[in-house]
Amino acid sequence: MALSFNEMSRSKSKRNGIRTLAVIGVLISTGVLILMSVAQSPRFIHLAGEHGIVIQTDDLKPGSVKFYSYRDRAGEQLRFLLARDSDGDLYAAMDACHRCYSYHEGYATSDGYLICKLCGNRYKLAMISKGLASCVPVMLRFKAEGQTAKIDTAELEHNHYLF
Repeated sequence: MALSFNEMSRSKSKRNGIRTLAVIGVLISTGVLILMSVAQSPRFIHLAGEHGIVIQTDDLKPGSVKFYSYRDRAGEQLRFLLARDSDGDLYAAMDACHRCYSYHEGYATSDGYLICKLCGNRYKLAMISKGLASCVPVMLRFKAEGQTAKIDTAELEHNHYLF
C-alpha cells in the first residue's frame, strides 16, 4: 500500500514539528538551569562577636566571594560579604546595594563577578566599590591584618536598615 504525496508530506511535517518542539524544550531547560545556578542564594557563614568580628582570609582565593551573616542585638540577620579580586585586593560590603536594598535580594556570585539578584547587574569584583549604573554595593570599613579581616560590629549595625 503506497502513501499518497499528501500523506507523506503530512508525516514529514509532523516529524519536523516534533523535532522543533524537542529542540525548544532542550533550550528552555538549559536556560532554566543556568538561571537557577545564578539565582541560588549563597550560603552564609554565621559569625558572632561583641565588638568586632575577625575573619580568616587565607582561603579566600582571587576571584572569589564569601558570604557572612551577623545577628545584631535586635535579632536581625545582617548579611555581608568579603571578596578578593583577581589582583588579590580584598573588599567588604553589605549584601545589599544603595538602590535595590529595599527588595532584600542581595547578591550572587559567578566566575569572579558579583551579580545583583534584583536588577541583574553584573560586574567584576575589582569594580565592587563603583558598582554598575545605580546598583552600587554598600561598602564596609574593615582592617586587613595579615590573613585576617577585622570588622567592627558597630559598622554592621549601622547598616541594619538595609535588612
